[in-house]
Parts: sequence; C-alpha cells; structure tokens
Amino acid sequence: MAKNWVAAVMGLAALCVAAPAGAQTRLFRDDSELPMVIEGPIGDLVRRAQRNTDPVPAVLTVDNARYEMELSPRGFSRRTLGICQFPPLRINLSGERQGTILQGQNKLKLVTRCRAGASYEQLTVLEYTTYRLYNELTPLSFRVRPVRVTYRDNASRRREETQFNFLIEDVGDLARRNRRVALEVQTREVASTQLDPEQAAIVGLFQFMIGNLDWDMVEGHPGEECCHNGKLLAASATGRENIVPVPYDFDYSGFVNAPYATPPAGFNTPNVRQRVYRGYCRYNAQAQAAAELFRSRRERIYAIINGETRLSEARRTSARRYIEDFYEILDNPQRFQRNVLDACRG
Repeated sequence: MAKNWVAAVMGLAALCVAAPAGAQTRLFRDDSELPMVIEGPIGDLVRRAQRNTDPVPAVLTVDNARYEMELSPRGFSRRTLGICQFPPLRINLSGERQGTILQGQNKLKLVTRCRAGASYEQLTVLEYTTYRLYNELTPLSFRVRPVRVTYRDNASRRREETQFNFLIEDVGDLARRNRRVALEVQTREVASTQLDPEQAAIVGLFQFMIGNLDWDMVEGHPGEECCHNGKLLAASATGRENIVPVPYDFDYSGFVNAPYATPPAGFNTPNVRQRVYRGYCRYNAQAQAAAELFRSRRERIYAIINGETRLSEARRTSARRYIEDFYEILDNPQRFQRNVLDACRG
C-alpha cells in the first residue's frame, strides 16, 4: 500500500506540472464580469419552460455587437420540478463572430438566477465560485465566465430585469483545450475501472469537499447520455482507457446550500451540508495523493472565496468555514481514514 501511495503521489505531481493545456477561447480567457443584453419573447419562454424546451429567436448584445441566436430552456430539476421561476438557458448562436469575443462559440449554457431576490443571486454566485474552486485543482475542468444579463421582453409581457448569471465553457472546447475528445456514451457504457485514477480521485475528493451527492462518474438516468452531472473525456472517440470524468452542476451541494437542495434517495443524511465520500475504493491510493494536491491549493482556494466580492460578508464567512471543515478532516489522519478511505464505495 505504501508503494502504491508513493507512486500515486508521483503520478499526480507529474500530472500537475505537465505541459500546459491548449489555448483558451477568448470568452473564457479571463473572469471579469461581462455585461450582456438578451432580447426576445422572454415572458413566453419562461411561462412554458416547465413543459416545453423549444427554442425561440432572440438577440444577444455584448461588446456593442448584436448576434442572432436561438434561446431555449434547459436542465431538468430546476426547470420541471417547480423549483425555479426562471429556467437555466441554452444559447445557440448564428451569424458572423470572427474577431469578436464570441469567436469560436456556438452553443453555450447560461446559468441563471433561479428566483427573484438577493438571496437567490447569492446562490448563483456560490455555484459560479464552485466551478472556480475546481479550476484551481485541475485544468480538466469547465471554465466559467461571469455575466450581468439584462433580459428585455420584445413582446412587452415581462418587465425588464438584470441578473448575475454565468456562462459555462462548451464541452468540446474543454476537450480540445486538454487535447482530448468528449465521449458520447450512454450510462454504464464506461466502467469505473476505465477511469483515469488520478482524476477520478480528484473528482471524488472535490465532491466531498463541497458536500455534493448529486453526481456520478459512470452512470446517469437509464437511456440517457452518461453521466449524471458529469462529462467524460478520452484520448480519442473510441478510447476506453484513462477516461477523465469532469463534473458540473453544483447547486445541490452543501457549499451552495440552496433551500431546495435535499440529499438524493438512498442517503441517510439529514441535509446536504453533511459530507459523504463517494469515491471508489480502488482509487484510495490516488485519493491520498489527491489530498496532498488539495493541501497545496488550500490558500488559493481560500483566496477565491475571500475575493468574491459579489458574496455578502456573511456568505463568504459561511462558505470559507465550510471548506475549513473539510481541511480539518484532511489534516487529521484518523478522520481522513474514517470519513474518506473507509467510506469509499465499490
């Protein structure tokens, strides 16, 4: 076991100092907040989102340029279960974008404010922050761009509103940036034994850090594309070795602590703030190596939380304390053994 742990540490260290990933697209090159305007039949789209995801024509204005697009509701829980008054959105751009901030962009996911009010805007900022925390741990992660979106209903049926939102990098761009290919597979087509050991360990420990149970690295809903709140990257479209799991969608985590978030069925936990480790036992050696990576990034992770001025002081304090609790487990060998290594699955 000791030899395996040393080898895992060396492998993870090599992964972290490997040649840098490919060039980032212009839109996701920095994290400054980008003003945007979306004009379209916003009221109609919002009213029918729970039962209809058909796209509507709309116009996006950013950097004083206008872009024709199709806008559609997306997602499942937030859209269909009566959780949100405003659905997450998908942008499908058309027209010339060469030489603009949207060069190379086509389809983009937009994470919106679920409901009106400052408290729900704080939840959006916290989920955005979660993506940035994962960016600190590995380049094999979705980049995000904060945007301040003004929604204008061109049918004059809904009052104009401005929200803090964020865009998520397209999975194809994520794959190309890391010299990999995004797999299109159904649930259970990839086994846990085919995952990249180091990245699987990082994912498992990160989800434990943020208190998230709403995910899986190799499974999704029956008949749907794999995986639940995650994507898979491989060396080629047919590659089935060292497959990289990449997580997304963190609003059900304890770190975000949304009022609608509850533990999935089958977990005997009172709320999403209680951490449960769901990493695979076969990657326990890599989990110990991943713990060293998390320790080395501790101050940078704290700096992201402390520097997120869109969060209220109370939210920043609560978010930091939640992550500090995770590091207390990491720093205590007995608790790490009990809560992580001994709690693994499969």
